[in-house]
Amino acid sequence: MDLEFIQTELTVQDVRFDTLAYDATTNSFVIIEYKKESSTSIFDQGVSYLNQMLKNQAECVLAYNNAKKTNFNKTDFDWSQSRIIFICREFSEKQKMATDFKDLSIELWEVRRYANDTLMFNSIGKSKHAVSISPLMKSSNNVKEVISKTVPYSEESLFKNIPEGIHALYEKFRDGILELDSEITIKFTKLYAAFKKSGTNVCDIEPFKGSLCIFINLEKGKLKDGNNLAVDVSHLGHHGNGDYRIQIKDADQYEYILSLIKQAL
Repeated sequence: MDLEFIQTELTVQDVRFDTLAYDATTNSFVIIEYKKESSTSIFDQGVSYLNQMLKNQAECVLAYNNAKKTNFNKTDFDWSQSRIIFICREFSEKQKMATDFKDLSIELWEVRRYANDTLMFNSIGKSKHAVSISPLMKSSNNVKEVISKTVPYSEESLFKNIPEGIHALYEKFRDGILELDSEITIKFTKLYAAFKKSGTNVCDIEPFKGSLCIFINLEKGKLKDGNNLAVDVSHLGHHGNGDYRIQIKDADQYEYILSLIKQAL
């Protein structure tokens, strides 16, 4: 998940978060709740807990400063990216459906423990047909409060001002990358789409008006690139993860680029 632990059992007003974590990628706080049963309601709890965190930002910042020995203020964090993660051995279909809104900052992760004590986490992503939660805002003040203060990034927001041709190019590479491994998921940030496996970025795609930049998450010297297509950006500041960048305007080397990305799996 690439999260930094802040505090366990943090009490905020009349609720207690199982875990408060920090996401450096989005510069935001994350609540983590552990569920033993798949029969409990998580929609109401998720919205309520997010609402409490947004109303009591100072408590989260204080916990962060105590854990990190820093002196940050509320304005130093991006509260629009606040979210809550529920972790359970298995979620029911009812729970999955209840949280399947594209603009709701609630994530579901299933966990398995194996004989050698290895833990495997699987993210339950939003469905392709996930709708907006906006129609429910009129019937719930908590939902209205949370939605008005959080803005989950999505493919739609990432490509809002990007030409259709570049978006179509992204869709081709997106589908190709997802076919490389069934465990790859996509996490959208303000500037790029992160393709992850087991919580670690495999590659990132950053769109521009006339091209896509693909960052491959490998250290300098570890990519086998016979065509010398990737550029070493280890000495340059960049948004994506990894030391290699490929800038593309078309799909002429589609298969070859996928073979480079596959090396990061």
